[in-house]
Amino acid sequence: MPVPRLRGLWRCARRRVGRRGAFLLAMAVLDTGQAARLTWPSGTTLASPTIQFLAGVAPLPLWGALWCLVGVLCLAQAFQLRDRAAYSAAAALKVAWAAVHVGAWAAGVAQAWWSVIIWLVIAGVVHLIATWPETDTPGGEFDDGPGTAGDSGAMGT
Repeated sequence: MPVPRLRGLWRCARRRVGRRGAFLLAMAVLDTGQAARLTWPSGTTLASPTIQFLAGVAPLPLWGALWCLVGVLCLAQAFQLRDRAAYSAAAALKVAWAAVHVGAWAAGVAQAWWSVIIWLVIAGVVHLIATWPETDTPGGEFDDGPGTAGDSGAMGT
């Protein structure tokens, strides 16, 4: 019987934060995880040529603080209707991170190009979701997509 309980918990959480908020919670996990990785790097992490390049640009704890700040902003705004600052900061940080990796790639860090692609794709997804409205039905339930309660059947409405 744990599955029905999880479904109920999920529905409760969705009513509380909605889809946009749930995505911001995922960004909060990603960003604070990255903050921890940069602030307290393992020996393996420190041996990475990319991390060595990043540490040469700015101290790793400073990078970590930036990621933590954005993660905390995403966490805080996940529970608010006005979440523009979190989405803007999340997208901007990922674009800036990709730009720093372009510098690493230009400096000869062999695999930095892959980080550029990953972070630009993530930034693009953040930007895309930032443009989506939070939809709900008159009964307060969130719309689950086409063919469900609250769907007008027309795209963009």
